[in-house]
Amino acid sequence: MQENTLCGRKDVCGSCGWFDIPYEEQLLKKLEGINTAAKADKISLICSKIIPSVTNSHYRNKMDFVIDYKGNFGLREKGKWWKVIDNHTCFLPDTKIIDLYHRLYPWVKNSGLSYYDRKADAGLLRYAIIRVTKLGETMVIILTTNPKDSSEEMLIKNSLASLVDTLNVTSFVWSHTSSKSDISFGENCEVISGAAYIREKINEHFYIIRPNSFFQTNSQTAELLQSHVISMTDTFNLPSSANVLDLYCGSGFFTLPLSGKYKNTYGVESVKSAIDDANENAQLNNLHPNFICAPAENIRISDYVPELVLVDPPRSGLHPKVINDLLTVCPKYMIYVSCKYEKFLSEMQLLRTKYSVVDCHAIDMFPHTPHTEVVTALVRNP
Repeated sequence: MQENTLCGRKDVCGSCGWFDIPYEEQLLKKLEGINTAAKADKISLICSKIIPSVTNSHYRNKMDFVIDYKGNFGLREKGKWWKVIDNHTCFLPDTKIIDLYHRLYPWVKNSGLSYYDRKADAGLLRYAIIRVTKLGETMVIILTTNPKDSSEEMLIKNSLASLVDTLNVTSFVWSHTSSKSDISFGENCEVISGAAYIREKINEHFYIIRPNSFFQTNSQTAELLQSHVISMTDTFNLPSSANVLDLYCGSGFFTLPLSGKYKNTYGVESVKSAIDDANENAQLNNLHPNFICAPAENIRISDYVPELVLVDPPRSGLHPKVINDLLTVCPKYMIYVSCKYEKFLSEMQLLRTKYSVVDCHAIDMFPHTPHTEVVTALVRNP
């Protein structure tokens, strides 16, 4: 029950929900949840095991710390998104993130910059986002409202410049936005000091991470996820000349290792900045996949004649057009990586008309939360 002692504000913090459950019980609870849901949906699927996270504390490589209109700086209260617990971090982020948070705290209180008030749509400071990698590289992003004039812009830049030596990070970025929504990313990014990105290494491959990049938040266990997916493809005994299609590929997390095995590997992603990163990642690793910037529902799967399709959609699941296209083209093999198994199981109601499950495992990327990744191998029915 060690987890009970790791959080000093477990009564009010909403960052995690299962910290009071011993970790082994969390794993069993997740596995049971998947199999119970599959049985209820009458899906012929048994998730045979759940692979634990490499570590169940200090595993997160990214945290978004809120700055509210009163200058409170920390994490949100449970069930009260408008309230921020001041001077509170968490036991989930990497210890380097916690250290950088404490270096930022005095500056947030004394920077001289105003705090953003959503109701009034006035003020500057909104978020401090901190990212770190296993390689030891660090990034701090300060998000503000767009400055209203050059004088305010200079005020912000001078204040941020005073932080450079205190933080001593690989990449220090000012991000700003005109949005009135509660978002933790800006449409404009300017480097204050250091590099424009940080690098992560997952197994044998390097990836660049920019301020707004999506990347798996548990780097150590992401290595297990990637290895597990690639080992699943080995069971299909495909030749190196096989055509492989990776839908919702992001910056190439799975595409890169797939392209090292299969010469004709294609990655499809709708976010242009992610595709730009994917192409740069391919060059960084001396690999040659083909990346296509388009929504998955806008391509024709038949154009790529794939023997294997890998899908790793967002929590909302596959677009209905993608499901229809998969069932029409019916590639021989499919791997479905799901971060919301309930959505995956609902889609299996359709996919099972053409496919059978041959393997299914969970990988616990998110200890102390109800969430887990589920990786399923499917083979076209005879």
